[in-house]
Amino acid sequence: MPRKESGNISKVVTTAEISEILGVSKRRIQQFAEDGALVRLNRGYYDLPASIQKYIEYQTAKNMPSDEIDKDVEQALWTRAKKEKTQLEVQIIKGELHRSEDVKRIMNDMLMAFRQRSLSLPTKVAPQLIMIEDIQAIKDILKIAIVELLTELKDYDPTAFYEISKDKMFLNEEDEDEDNEMSVHRVNQLRL
Repeated sequence: MPRKESGNISKVVTTAEISEILGVSKRRIQQFAEDGALVRLNRGYYDLPASIQKYIEYQTAKNMPSDEIDKDVEQALWTRAKKEKTQLEVQIIKGELHRSEDVKRIMNDMLMAFRQRSLSLPTKVAPQLIMIEDIQAIKDILKIAIVELLTELKDYDPTAFYEISKDKMFLNEEDEDEDNEMSVHRVNQLRL
């Protein structure tokens, strides 16, 4: 709390008071003073208005992004991005990762074929059922036809996605980076 001196409120505060105002420890106040973030008048005493202004300037400058990027940081970011890209490309090659446009295209084609086969099911099965009076036999014939129809949907084939992909990637063993790790390269763009 500011002290009263000769009827006026003084703007001088102690280390304990300014640490309470800023919500930091007394030791941190000393560090701020050493860094020039607070205006120290004497040992343990600070000019409150000037210190608050300096503290705001210090925090603002500290939080400003630096235009200079450390070469090691830049290299680490580049290496990480390169590693992530390579991992994604390997997943594409292995058929574990597909482009959304490829998935949409394959699924639309597969569902359209399923729809056509489903609509043709009555035409296909009706002649087999026309003379059958046994309900269990009718059920068995229908079940076999439906299972055959559903078989088309159950099998996942990653090559189907890969074959229609816009860009094909192959693992190239001749190129190695500095760490002697195998890298993946785009070979060609097939579809536009």
